[in-house]
Amino acid sequence: MLSTKLRNGPKACKQFRSASIGSRLQPVYATQPGVSERILATDAPCIVKTKQLMAGSPGAMSLAQGIVHWQPPAAALQAAAQLLSSADPSLSGYGPAEGLPALREALRRKVAARNGLKQHDVMVTAGANQGFVNAVLALVDEGDSVLLFKPYYFNHLMAVQMSGGSRSVVFGPCHPATLHPDLDWLEQQLGAHQQQQGQQGQQQGGARIRMVVITNPCNPTGVLMSAEEVQRAVDICGRAGVWLVLDNTYEDFVYGGRQHVCSGAPHVINMFSMSKAYGMMGWRV
Repeated sequence: MLSTKLRNGPKACKQFRSASIGSRLQPVYATQPGVSERILATDAPCIVKTKQLMAGSPGAMSLAQGIVHWQPPAAALQAAAQLLSSADPSLSGYGPAEGLPALREALRRKVAARNGLKQHDVMVTAGANQGFVNAVLALVDEGDSVLLFKPYYFNHLMAVQMSGGSRSVVFGPCHPATLHPDLDWLEQQLGAHQQQQGQQGQQQGGARIRMVVITNPCNPTGVLMSAEEVQRAVDICGRAGVWLVLDNTYEDFVYGGRQHVCSGAPHVINMFSMSKAYGMMGWRV
């Protein structure tokens, strides 16, 4: 946990104000250490602004945040209560960084049986957003570009910005009629980018597209890509030597007899979440 005292919003980053604690006064300093350039370049989360607007608009309905109206399954609530009441000392200790072995094994079986991801390993993170941050930090270097399709999930952009990539984000278009990612554009963009990088050579540098991110079904549009579209995106990124992150958080929100698909290609990172389908938005493991 990090704690600091801030007054008057951004002005607090410029100077301390005097304040009394008991009989002691805090000194006033001429300058205050500033926050990092990475944070200054990071967008403010839209959910905070939306909640402020909602508070001043009685009766309004917000479609801004993925919060389901149901509670976690009764079996999950009962198991959690029993575990907490057991006073097992291991509950308060440090667990394996990659997740509890039993949970990881259960998730391996799930992704193999349901998502077709055979012989895949699993890492458990404190939410899918943490998993995405881990992927960016592990796979993208300073100066590399990350490609997001508009409209994108806002936390994906914030994660790239916070890691220092605010100046090198590439925004891809979606088809105006269907809101599906424009894969023709992606193929042209990655092909042209490869050619440009080859002409420049390693010595001249220049930003390289290192990662493409697709949320499927999409947040915020709800658009579901077909199996053919997913495979084409996988092939385009594979030929270009680019990581493809498939955010499958809304895999259970598929309607009309359609089917959600993943890819087990070696350059694909699949992300999943239990928060939405199981009503566990505030739970962290």
